[in-house]
Amino acid sequence: IRYPDFHTFGKFKTLPVFTNDTSRIYKAALSILGSLRLRAPVRLIGVSISSLVKDGSQIPLFEEDRKRENILIAMDRINDRFGELALTWSTILEEQARPDVISPAWRPSGIRRTIA
Repeated sequence: IRYPDFHTFGKFKTLPVFTNDTSRIYKAALSILGSLRLRAPVRLIGVSISSLVKDGSQIPLFEEDRKRENILIAMDRINDRFGELALTWSTILEEQARPDVISPAWRPSGIRRTIA
C-alpha cells in the first residue's frame, strides 16, 4: 500500500496450497486489506504473487475440486479467446457493484439508443 506522501509498506500472506485460482488470490488480497487500519487515503494498492511453479498441481482428489479445476480451465480458454475478464466470477462483480450508483441507462440523461 502506498499513501499520497509515498510512504509504502507491504504485508504478506502464504496460501496453504499452490493455486491458479484467481478467485482465491483475490480473496486472500481482500483478507489482507481487511486486516489493515488505513491512516489516510491510499494512492496505490498492489498485489504480487511469488513462489510460482509450472504445472505443479496434482489431480484433484475430490469431485468438487475437479469441477472447480475444469471451470478454471474453461474460463481461461474463454478469456484467452475473447479478452481478459470476458468471463469472471459473479462474486467479484457483486463486490464491485455499488447500490448507491445509478446505471447510466436509468438516468434522465442516460444512454439513448437510436434506431436507424
